[in-house]
Amino acid sequence: SSSICSRPRGGLYGGQSECMAACRESCAASPSRAAGFAQTLVALAFSVAVRGAAALDNGLGLLPPMGYNTWNALGCEFLDEAAVRHAAEMLIHSGLRDLGYTYINIDDCWQDRMREPTTGALRPDASRFPSGIQALGEYLHKRGFKLGIYTDRGSMTCQGLPGSLGHEELDARTFASWGVDYLKEDNCHSSSGPNDKDAAFSQFGKMRDALNSSGRRIFFDVCGGGDQLPLANLSYYATDERGAGRLANSWRIAADCIDPYTCARAGLISATLSAKAGPGGFNNPDMLLGASPFSVRRLSRERSRTQFNIWAILMAPLFLGANMKEFDLYDLQTYSNGEVLAVNQDVLVRQGSVLAESLFSIIWGRELAGGDWALVFQNDGLLGPGNITCDSHCWARLGFPTGTRLSVRDLWLHAPAEQPEAVAGEDYSVTVPPFGASAMLRLSRLSDAIIT
Repeated sequence: SSSICSRPRGGLYGGQSECMAACRESCAASPSRAAGFAQTLVALAFSVAVRGAAALDNGLGLLPPMGYNTWNALGCEFLDEAAVRHAAEMLIHSGLRDLGYTYINIDDCWQDRMREPTTGALRPDASRFPSGIQALGEYLHKRGFKLGIYTDRGSMTCQGLPGSLGHEELDARTFASWGVDYLKEDNCHSSSGPNDKDAAFSQFGKMRDALNSSGRRIFFDVCGGGDQLPLANLSYYATDERGAGRLANSWRIAADCIDPYTCARAGLISATLSAKAGPGGFNNPDMLLGASPFSVRRLSRERSRTQFNIWAILMAPLFLGANMKEFDLYDLQTYSNGEVLAVNQDVLVRQGSVLAESLFSIIWGRELAGGDWALVFQNDGLLGPGNITCDSHCWARLGFPTGTRLSVRDLWLHAPAEQPEAVAGEDYSVTVPPFGASAMLRLSRLSDAIIT
């Protein structure tokens, strides 16, 4: 079962003091929770210490954000106020809001083609958002959601609408006045190309500073994916000394995740950057692609569920991209799996990585609070089910003393795994269907006994 120590009620905590207050009662009742929370505070202190003065010090993002983004579901063509309101109602009625999917982020195409002539402020397209963004935000806030919005560091957005270049302070104040809680800033139409690092960090930094001065705490998501080739590696947003948590609360590390190949590459890039993520800042391999029909972009059922599993291991932001008008039972079952969500929201706040890899299979792993580990066994083969084995080299990455006895739980069966016990150091195999399917397991010590 989940608790406020494994997942925040209603989404992200607003800051350190709120996180401590929310966890105090539950952690006091459980030594294992208390240990996990203590680990989180240590990680948080380290995160704050390494950021320095030039940082988005807003107290947000202690755990990865969760919510819905309009782009993969609606694109530009179908985006309007009614569709956003409908998505909110579907999140409520499906129970997803109460599981933590509380951000509703409006992506590109919400803007009017011209700024307000007198003030120069951004304004919404009146044909798409007749009530305005502030009124829509009030509607969402009353229903327990947070409002996210989109802009671009260049002169125009990726869809050719007004960008924020030269208007950072004005736009930040405008967003704050509308009650915006989350800002995604894209990378299109930049003044010197998408990969001029000096310009990118300078311009994204201007928006960071403007948000810091806006009077409202706004989660800042840097999206360097605009104007990039499909397989671009953007890991420098995590590795450059000006990047990662010094720049934003989350940062894209690869080009857009639009199909199985780009999503796989994004996951593998993120897996190499585990040390850069922690409380307040996350590597972002892009949004989730559902399997529901009629979305602008989607994956097969097997691959959409595997993406969800891997994003949990990678401690990635979880933003639904399925079409909420055609949200089917399979997608609902995928995104409402509380045991997988508990891995994504684990309070140790330590990103996972790849433990073992072969031509057609990958084993992903993540250490969790209390000493548990979550593993994903992924089969990209095409010739039928395959046995994927965690061997001695794989076990060495987990750190359990050889001979440690472990219980194994299948997070999709919600029951003990087919092979319900494992011994550290001994081969442990899982049979996984082909075509990108996966199995997700949670390993817990059975006792302190070690088999000799």
